[in-house]
Amino acid sequence: MRDIMKNGDNFFAGNERNIIGHAATLIVSEAWKAVVERGRFTFVLSGGQSPAALYRKIASGVEPELMRLHGIPVPEPPEALHNERFVLPWHKTCIFWGDERCVPADHPDSNYRMARETLLDAPGTGDAQVFRMPCDELPPGNAADRYENTIRSILGETETHETEPIPVFDVILLGLGEDGHTASLFPGDQNALAESQRLVIAVKPSQARPPVPRLTMTLPLINNAKIICFFTSGKKRTAMAEAIRLRKAPYAWPANRVIPSNGIRFWFIANPSTH
Repeated sequence: MRDIMKNGDNFFAGNERNIIGHAATLIVSEAWKAVVERGRFTFVLSGGQSPAALYRKIASGVEPELMRLHGIPVPEPPEALHNERFVLPWHKTCIFWGDERCVPADHPDSNYRMARETLLDAPGTGDAQVFRMPCDELPPGNAADRYENTIRSILGETETHETEPIPVFDVILLGLGEDGHTASLFPGDQNALAESQRLVIAVKPSQARPPVPRLTMTLPLINNAKIICFFTSGKKRTAMAEAIRLRKAPYAWPANRVIPSNGIRFWFIANPSTH
């Protein structure tokens, strides 16, 4: 399977339906590429409501013509095509979360619940290995420790960063907040933004809504991914993403510090009013 072709800064903004389709094709294609090359696909989900429509599209599968339209490599394994759509290799997919609010798994504000309702309850997804953040099982600090241990156990220590090895995810999906936050890394939380050893930490940002503790992946782990996909919507976020791309954004924005160590960064900005 050939590699994804780079397109400048990999910045795509436009019609919501087209952008969702484009992002979904990229993720599905990269999933099968990972399975062919390494035997599995590791996928980190973002939270909030922005990716809900994208998750539904991934769950339903992407049409071959959509992949050709966006110039995305078509998966080679015959089993990738199901009911005339390319679907994720669920039986070889490991699902993680980039951040989570410390609320019960069935709470309306739970990132896990949103993903379960839009992505993980789809037919065939039951074969996926799902590793949710244990926010409702342990105190935040202990939950962060457990999740970091889970990541190291599942992914193994295959890459190194300074003295501590950092695992490599195939795809990490991120959102972009209007204050420049991403995952649960918020402006002004200097301890979280400066963390260089831990993979997952507990935070309690005062500006976050709802105002509850959270778990979040740290910048060293996020930046070590093979592919980082920002997916968001709206005119303000389009301007913010453009500023980050052009290196004109404030350094205080955590999203501005998401710079892949060895991977590729994509921006998908869906604007409902764009035709």
